[in-house]
Amino acid sequence: MHSSGSRRRLVRAAIAVVTAAVALSATACSDNSSNSAADSGKLTVVLPWYADPEGGGYFAAQSEGLYKNAGLDVTLQPGGPQVSATQLVASGRAQIGHTDAAGIVQAQQQGIPIIAVAALYQDNPVGILSHSDQNITSFDQMKGRTLVSQAGALYPVWLDKQLGVPMQTMQYQGSIANFLKDPKLLQQGWPTNEVRQAEESGVPVNFTPYSKSGFNPYNDVLFTSKSYFDGHKDELRKFLQASLTGWHDYLGDVAVAADANKAILAANGEQTAASVWYAWDKQRPYVTAGEGAKQLGAMTEQRWSTLIDQLQKLGQLTGKAPAPADLYDASLLPTVAAPAALPTAPTGSY
Repeated sequence: MHSSGSRRRLVRAAIAVVTAAVALSATACSDNSSNSAADSGKLTVVLPWYADPEGGGYFAAQSEGLYKNAGLDVTLQPGGPQVSATQLVASGRAQIGHTDAAGIVQAQQQGIPIIAVAALYQDNPVGILSHSDQNITSFDQMKGRTLVSQAGALYPVWLDKQLGVPMQTMQYQGSIANFLKDPKLLQQGWPTNEVRQAEESGVPVNFTPYSKSGFNPYNDVLFTSKSYFDGHKDELRKFLQASLTGWHDYLGDVAVAADANKAILAANGEQTAASVWYAWDKQRPYVTAGEGAKQLGAMTEQRWSTLIDQLQKLGQLTGKAPAPADLYDASLLPTVAAPAALPTAPTGSY
């Protein structure tokens, strides 16, 4: 996959924080713009990144006509390193955005009125790559190593403060080239991008997800503004039903995935069919893990409470800690279970 694909997941939280003040100033115009969109059944969804399998369920919902059948006109707007979904949603220029669970808390701390309505990744995919010849299979084996990581990332801080695994950090510059050249280095990344890049470069790797450390915030959390949520529950309910049905079909039906992946490739020429199928395949266990097996997009008070407690331990909260009910509302979520089985990728697809 193109190198820009790997960069996005490491910079998303930082972008949300940097643009928070701008987003807050924009909320004054949110009511009028979001209302006008809803009145005509139009919703703009800011994708987690450029068009890719991370947003595949939405492309599936479009290709299957699920949005149209629900009376919705949904526009899928690419995200990216210069796009703040928080700002767009808070200002009413979009109705749905994506961030991680910590991003929702950070927005609340900044006074930005957004609320989570679903969580795609039940198991957070972010983790650490190591050269396989180093035989690293646990966090304890990483003590004293150097980790290439985005500045401000919370995961290494958690490992240091809570697990006693201190590491030196090297700032991520948008490429895993340094990691590929130095077997001693560790690399923060995703199993859908960085792992494939390493494999394509002839460097076998081990991947250890941070979730195994006990720090497992939801990722790719769908959020909207509180004003839009309060005033347009019917549109949101229809959108979530269509979207999560699309995700069910994308994850479990190869024919649906093939159509959606064609749409993704048409929208993003920086990818290849092989990289798209690889990401489709490798991301699925993270979407269907835990509560996601019975309800795609599920969120629980316990998971949000755990995150709040962990952010307090890391010194990330200012003032009074938010209540889980201020951060999320799962009342509009349909009960769309994960597919009973995840089919293998088409032969030769990657």
